[in-house]
Amino acid sequence: MKISLGPVPLNWEKEKLLSFYGRVADSKVSNVYLGEVTCPKRESSIDNLMPIIDILREKGKKVYISSYALTFDGLERRNIEALLEASDGLEINNLAFLSIKTEKELVAGPFLNVYNWRAARYLSRFGIKKVVIPWEVGRKSIEDIVEKSDLNIEVVAHGHLPVALSRECYTVRSLSSLEVSCQEAGVSRSNCDKECFQHPEGFFLKAISGELVFKINGPQVFSAKVHCLIEHMDHLKRLKVESIRIESQLEEEIDEVINIYREVLDNRLNGKKAAGRLKALCSDDLCNGFFLGKPGWEYQ
Repeated sequence: MKISLGPVPLNWEKEKLLSFYGRVADSKVSNVYLGEVTCPKRESSIDNLMPIIDILREKGKKVYISSYALTFDGLERRNIEALLEASDGLEINNLAFLSIKTEKELVAGPFLNVYNWRAARYLSRFGIKKVVIPWEVGRKSIEDIVEKSDLNIEVVAHGHLPVALSRECYTVRSLSSLEVSCQEAGVSRSNCDKECFQHPEGFFLKAISGELVFKINGPQVFSAKVHCLIEHMDHLKRLKVESIRIESQLEEEIDEVINIYREVLDNRLNGKKAAGRLKALCSDDLCNGFFLGKPGWEYQ
């Protein structure tokens, strides 16, 4: 089973991206997804991403360009088309990008919400070859999609869970404590103050009890806990899932996270010991409830 690395969802500067992907190029991942998915206001420029594509492909990585989950103007499409020329395929996170004409491999991203095998088969009519299963889909549904869709399947195995995505900016809402919507207050992406640039890693919100609940990342909200399927790799291998995905949400620890998953997939480390190492490595609690058909914050 291959390991894929999802696109960086955080607002990292050029130097940090170059350093991060320099290490990824020497890692044990097979597929790398690049691009801004959540907010075009903080998109890395084509000039920034082209060298990264070259570095990764020189090291034998398969590089996919990830589209936006929400669309705004034609510039986004033109940027993606330019990057696609230098890459191996396109991950589509919004159906608007299905109209891009290309001979490169097409992947249905997790934001397309493919919840069953019928949806997967329908997308195959448009040239989709691979489906990335949404984070909240349980293992029984994954089994059905793998068995009945005849497509390559990728399952997200590690990372904070996206729980909301909006045209409004949650960072602005949280920091300003507005009692009205951003639209009513005149705050939108068109006149964005780029407050998220002051919080490139995002920031956590606590419940009244003090428990960490959400991680705010511009227009996106993540779970505070880290979705982790490390103890279920044998099950995914039996299903003949083509690849698992690790989300690019950790900078310094990404090498070790990748190595731990590779050791488990190669039967050199058991899942329980691996889970212990991941818990020690990640400062955030783990969860896998959605995969098991339970509340998402649970871990078993």
